[in-house]
Amino acid sequence: MNSRTKSLWSDLGIGALAGCFAALIALAFAILEHPELALILPVAAVIGLGFASNPFVGVCALLFFAQLDGIQDKIFPGDGFKLMTLGTIIGVIVTAFRHRGMVKDALMQPIAIMGMLLGLAMIVSAFGAESKAMAANSLRRLLAMIIFMYLIIILVNTRARFEKALMILALTSLISGVILILDVKLGMTLISTSDAATTARTSEGVERSSGASQYNPTTAATMMLTGVIIALVMYIEQDKYKRFYLAAAGIGTLALIFSFARSSFIVYTITGLALAYRYRQHHLIVPAMVIGGMVLLIMMPFLPASYFERIASIFGGGGDWTLGRRMTYNVIGLNLLTENPLFGVGPGNFKKHFVDSAYRYLPGRTMYGRQLHNMHLSIMVEYGLVGATFFYGMMISAFRGARQVMRSPADSNIGFLATAYFYGLLAYMLVSVFVPNEYNKYTWIMLGLGAALPRVNRKEVL
Repeated sequence: MNSRTKSLWSDLGIGALAGCFAALIALAFAILEHPELALILPVAAVIGLGFASNPFVGVCALLFFAQLDGIQDKIFPGDGFKLMTLGTIIGVIVTAFRHRGMVKDALMQPIAIMGMLLGLAMIVSAFGAESKAMAANSLRRLLAMIIFMYLIIILVNTRARFEKALMILALTSLISGVILILDVKLGMTLISTSDAATTARTSEGVERSSGASQYNPTTAATMMLTGVIIALVMYIEQDKYKRFYLAAAGIGTLALIFSFARSSFIVYTITGLALAYRYRQHHLIVPAMVIGGMVLLIMMPFLPASYFERIASIFGGGGDWTLGRRMTYNVIGLNLLTENPLFGVGPGNFKKHFVDSAYRYLPGRTMYGRQLHNMHLSIMVEYGLVGATFFYGMMISAFRGARQVMRSPADSNIGFLATAYFYGLLAYMLVSVFVPNEYNKYTWIMLGLGAALPRVNRKEVL
């Protein structure tokens, strides 16, 4: 029996097993008079078995729903993301015997090693936290994110898979962008259901949208921005899928405007200038600038006046008190860092210290706990300089690996992927100065891809 026949019988066996398992679950819940579960759980079981047999499919699903968790919650209410993660982990374990070298190589990457050390630093930091309950809850969330990162490091092990990962990030920004624009134009929320996503508004009273995300609109915009920048670079660099990347970049850009996210506006402008300088010799740069300028002028009358007021508040206009409050976050954070330099105040414990009476006279301070809206400072405050050393080691390693691949790619296609990843990572880490993104799945997605990229390039060279 040849290998193709064996593979066919293996696939048939998995399909038969999945069918029998689904039928048994449906029968069990039908007997127990739960018809809705009899319909949903067999489908979930089949999907789970599919992830177990091909865990990269699970990673693709996790990447897809990282931003589109509003859609995920409508399809799989509850802990759908955790269940998909579990199915993917089981798949890695089941197939590990066939890919022992692959798993070992993945776990020896610098980012993977520093991720383990960061996890240990987080645990030590949690033991010293004032609120052990808050620390335990935040620690569970962050360790789950780190596990997701390891799945990416292990399974995104070829050029084709890395390209698919970037395409998924661009695709989800396109989908969420379309939904966000529809939300704004229709004056309703189509997908999002969480309080963070549905109760946000600007200081001028304009209702904001998170698109297809359950995160708040500002955080959702940081994820969309990452996909938009990746799509923009891929459109410039590659000859394939031009229309797709143009749509993702164009619609995503328009959606970022309607998100009213000032941080994303600032970083989009900075990254755009960096890209304009990089491609200053490109034969399309002048036509692109002319067309871009004309489109901007045409769009100006259609943009809401409140958007210009929102952007003006960055420079002191608009009377937006939330900007002063963000400065207060950083002042409190720096004070806490000087008091707890080694292991910080503990996971999630900035909220507890934020409401301390010692800070009651600072402008913008509220009686409710708030996250420090600056991921880079927040990491230092909650995990100390020890934890921050490992986190920034991961981040620097991701940038360094991308730059090395850009300079010495195995072929031009990998060079394009590295460039798109580099500028997407740059935009994401810059915008995280304004957002508490340590709890955002995209932080760990980008670090995971940063570990995968040099490994993929080495494989192609060999």
